[in-house]
Order: sequence, then C-alpha cells, then structure tokens
Amino acid sequence: MDATQPDRYVSFCNIDCDGMAARLLPLARRRLAVGGYLANPFWQRFADKAEGLASGADGGGADALYLVCSHVMYLAEIFEADGEAEGRALLEQIELTCC
Repeated sequence: MDATQPDRYVSFCNIDCDGMAARLLPLARRRLAVGGYLANPFWQRFADKAEGLASGADGGGADALYLVCSHVMYLAEIFEADGEAEGRALLEQIELTCC
C-alpha cells in the first residue's frame, strides 16, 4: 500500500475527515435556517450543537465528524430537499470516506 494514498481502513490515513465535517456544518446550518427546518425541535437541537462546536462552546466531548456521521441520513434529506449540490456532495464524500 502507498502511504500517500487515502485509506479509511488505516486510521483514515491522509483523509481530512475533521476538516470536511467542519466545512459541512455551516452549510447544514444555512440550509436549516433558510429551509424553515428550525421550527422542528430535532433540527433546532442539531443547529445548537453545530453552533456550539463552531464557537468552541460545546464541552460535551463531541466533535463535528461525530455529529455529521451520527446524522448522515437526516442531513442527506435536507440537502436533497433543497437542491444543495455542494452540501450533498461533501456529505457523500464524508459518508463514504470517514463514517
């Protein structure tokens, strides 16, 4: 195996999973806000967690990658429903390589 090639089966070697998840959360928060999803308590709680992670205020030990991977199917739904190609593509990449 070439050590410079990404490999999710070897400790996510050369894959910036944390960086991709950190880039996805603002896209998700924007879709939630403009799509009217924040009236739903589930999405409000997700948005609050994402905001806490972004601000560094989340002291619960969670991280962006954990939050994204725990909600992949739900996030896919909001990106598909709103036609957000950038968010959907990034989510798919995270799901396939990091979760």
